[in-house]
Amino acid sequence: MATENIETMENGVTRRQLLTTATVGGVALIAGAVGGSALTNSEVRTAAETELAKLRSLLGLYEQLEKVGIDQIIATGMNVVRGALEAIKTGVKIARAGIIAVETAIKNFQAMVDNLRAAADVATRILNDLSQKFQAAQALVVSVLGSAQPLADSIGNFFTELIKKIPFGIGDNFLRAINALTDLIRAIPATVDAMLNQLLKPLRDLFFPPTGNALMKTNLTDPISQNLLTPLGNFLTDVETFLDSWEKNFVQPVQGALDERAKVRKQIVAMRNDIGLV
Repeated sequence: MATENIETMENGVTRRQLLTTATVGGVALIAGAVGGSALTNSEVRTAAETELAKLRSLLGLYEQLEKVGIDQIIATGMNVVRGALEAIKTGVKIARAGIIAVETAIKNFQAMVDNLRAAADVATRILNDLSQKFQAAQALVVSVLGSAQPLADSIGNFFTELIKKIPFGIGDNFLRAINALTDLIRAIPATVDAMLNQLLKPLRDLFFPPTGNALMKTNLTDPISQNLLTPLGNFLTDVETFLDSWEKNFVQPVQGALDERAKVRKQIVAMRNDIGLV
């Protein structure tokens, strides 16, 4: 037996027994032994075995706790939630793209309406000019013929009376032409009025009124933007904020803790093998 194993202190406790007792927590026992109460080897061994049994029991409880598999349960739950959140993240991207597409369509439509405004202004000026010239012509005819009849009727009656004086029925063809002309002249006021009041005026009120907001903006684009696109964009921002917070404040810390626990678990296994606690 080596000198280290047989060297005995004055109270009868060997150095190995002292180290063994200190290792298993028998500090009070050793203190008493050094103070003068000698302990036999069997007593020290019994105390050490008792402490060791307690440690084994505690270790067994830890092993049972590890068998619950809480790490795997957490990891599996995180994977399930991660899959669902990835689907949500994809949906957020699609919704974002949809919002951008709708906003772009509204801007393009507004640009088209702005271009249409210039054409509507030109058409309005032409029709107003035509209406004014028609009224001027009618006033001139009335002053010349002394009749308050509409322009078409005045012109038609004038040429009808003139053609009737042409002999041999030669004036019949001229009469048909004059009738067609008067029908055309008679249609001008109604056509101008329809174009101005039934087409261009509603078009202006809808898209580009002289003052105030257009009906299209009040009843279509603003409600779409204010009641749909803006709230939806804010909601998607909140969802993205939640996803980022979930990843930074939960997933990363929890995954880091699980990884650290796995490292410690490997160290425990290695230490158990080293000290023979298999």
